[in-house]
Amino acid sequence: MKNKFLLLLILGVTFFASCNDDDDDKVRTYNGDSLSLSVGGINFSDREAVLNGSVLTLKQALPGENETEFTIIREGNKITGVNSNANREVALNGTIDGDKLGLNLTLKVKSSMKAKWDVKKLFLNVEPEYIVEEGEPDLVGLVGMLGSMVSYIMPNISFEEDGNIVAYYCKDMANMGNPEAYENSPKGMALYNVVDNKIYIALNLSGIVEDATTPKAESSIGRSDYNPLTSLMAMVDTGLPLYLRDGEEGLKEVYVDREMMLPVVKMLPSLLSAYGDKLGDYKETLEQIVAALVPLVENSEVVELGLQLAPYTEIPTPATNVQSLSKMIENASLKFVK
Repeated sequence: MKNKFLLLLILGVTFFASCNDDDDDKVRTYNGDSLSLSVGGINFSDREAVLNGSVLTLKQALPGENETEFTIIREGNKITGVNSNANREVALNGTIDGDKLGLNLTLKVKSSMKAKWDVKKLFLNVEPEYIVEEGEPDLVGLVGMLGSMVSYIMPNISFEEDGNIVAYYCKDMANMGNPEAYENSPKGMALYNVVDNKIYIALNLSGIVEDATTPKAESSIGRSDYNPLTSLMAMVDTGLPLYLRDGEEGLKEVYVDREMMLPVVKMLPSLLSAYGDKLGDYKETLEQIVAALVPLVENSEVVELGLQLAPYTEIPTPATNVQSLSKMIENASLKFVK
């Protein structure tokens, strides 16, 4: 009798263990409300995770990666895993609670891009050489004249180890050059990932909109509550690809090419038409710039627009103010139309 009871007990345990193994072996897909995903402190929606045994595949979880695969370890309802390559290591911590999956990814960037950089200038390269006809706007010349002004507005930018991008920028244009007029952007607004020769940047759109429209104290970061490019920013939810190349003397250049710019510049005339009245005194100038930019991108073989970065130094931002900045703009405007 005891032997029969022991046999039934063994069979029962085996049965339930088999059922549990079968349940674990089922391929499960998590998306929508069944998946919560945080990467580097930024919450992302509209993602998908597929669990097949001990392999968890995340789709578009990291900027520039269609799929990121983890071999997970389970301890109760908790799961952990690591995925690593030459440019980054990402650690996964999560929980499986019924039909819901909660994941937190922590990035550790290993790419040489991980550093603090001085912003040297904005550049525009065009091939073949853009010939400006009499009376037409000289857009290339204008960018060349004004490109160095970027270093006054945003002196440096940090690509941090946890994948966050933090910009040091002027929040008070009237006191440009005064250290008190500058502030770091908050973390959790932009995430980067280096894949091959590109750097992919994903924006926390909801966080940016909330930060831009929420009233701030005087000591907080001040942003405009109007952003006509919000609809364009939706394009970088999963990672806008920017080319990355090394320049001379340790410089880095981060830029977009003609193929990336073309669909965007084609949208600019309609955006100006819809929002131009809110641009005030800048409307006419921007209309001229857009009118020159669209055919420039359409008709050129090579177009590169980007930032030139240099290794960070402790040299203070050159003192300037709105008056001197206005003078620079005025001088540039004289050459805008030949």
